[in-house]
Amino acid sequence: MSKILPGLLLIVLAIFGAVQLFPSIKMKQLTVVTVPSGAIVSINGQTVGLTPYTRFVPTNGVHVLVQKDGFFEVDSLVSDEIDSLFLQLKEGCLLIVNTTPVGCEVKADNFLGVSPCSIEVVAGSFLEIKVIGEMGISVNRAVNILTPRTRIINITVPFEVSDSVNLSKFVTIPSELLPFPMGDLTVGKSEVTAEQFVLFMNSVDPNLNFDLNCVLGRTVLMDSIVKSNWSGPIGFNEDTTAYEVLSGMDDFPMIGVTQSGAEWFCRWFTESNSFGLHFRLPTSTEWELLALHGTHLPVNLSDANEVILGRHPELNDGWAVSAPAGAMGTSNWGLSEMQGNVWEWTSSSGTAIGGSWLSSVEDCQAGSTIKLTDNLGYAFVGFRVIATGFPGGNPGIGD
Repeated sequence: MSKILPGLLLIVLAIFGAVQLFPSIKMKQLTVVTVPSGAIVSINGQTVGLTPYTRFVPTNGVHVLVQKDGFFEVDSLVSDEIDSLFLQLKEGCLLIVNTTPVGCEVKADNFLGVSPCSIEVVAGSFLEIKVIGEMGISVNRAVNILTPRTRIINITVPFEVSDSVNLSKFVTIPSELLPFPMGDLTVGKSEVTAEQFVLFMNSVDPNLNFDLNCVLGRTVLMDSIVKSNWSGPIGFNEDTTAYEVLSGMDDFPMIGVTQSGAEWFCRWFTESNSFGLHFRLPTSTEWELLALHGTHLPVNLSDANEVILGRHPELNDGWAVSAPAGAMGTSNWGLSEMQGNVWEWTSSSGTAIGGSWLSSVEDCQAGSTIKLTDNLGYAFVGFRVIATGFPGGNPGIGD
């Protein structure tokens, strides 16, 4: 008898507890059984125990959630007719997909969502995940689901960032898209424009240091890094107190800069950018690799010289010489003017790449290079900057 009384007391207490939990509601006993057992049971949002599990619940229906690691969760609404709930848990995996940047469209088989999101996958299956970024650039990731466990998948797509301080736009490309180890890259969306370059000139030469040995109307700075005897896109304001972009040339590539002048700009930009990155000229290999994703784009060839040179007199792209940033469209990686427009200085001595408005169509290709005198400026040569790493640090890529 002494053993029976404690048992009866527990039952009475359980009933009393249920009545207290659900006052003035008719109660019934509900048993939840799962295969396999040991699943976590939650009733009306409150975790109550592991299966097999029995408790008193309201007869007007309750919400039951059953969860077990390595299996899909089961969500049920139990009506008043049911007093026993038997569940065969399905072995599976929950994939949590995070992207950089967040808010990317995520596609996988019949799934469509926006990151961060989760996908239920049957164990032992294969899944192709496609992430589409804000620039319309997509990254695919194949995932083999070998074991029934929760997995976190981190995927980074190329994305655009802006440096409002230096009026610059960049595209960040994750290393997983690159064919060999070279780190994540943050690349100038276009060639350095006259608007960006004039900030540099006014910063390093705020007093417009003229010299008697300089050509009239030019400064020591211009004679050292913009070495040319023709008019470039930058002059002076009316009061001759600052450098200024010539009217209508803000978005055009900065031309006439020597290779050392371009490297000086990179050093200045490294100190002044808001990303915390070290900027430099790209290597020929980096530049060619980046340009290969824009070979479908039109090239810019000089309309002014077509009739004289007889190369492609039918061409009319609307620009007499170089085109402004973005005028020729953007590549699959969000970069503009990677073929033609202006040759671009690389980190190799005296080497520019990619062709220009003065080149043939054959020279306006990803791997086309030209050897030039590195201490001279040319009307058909500009540059873009590049850095290894992500703005503000690497967010982490991979599983």
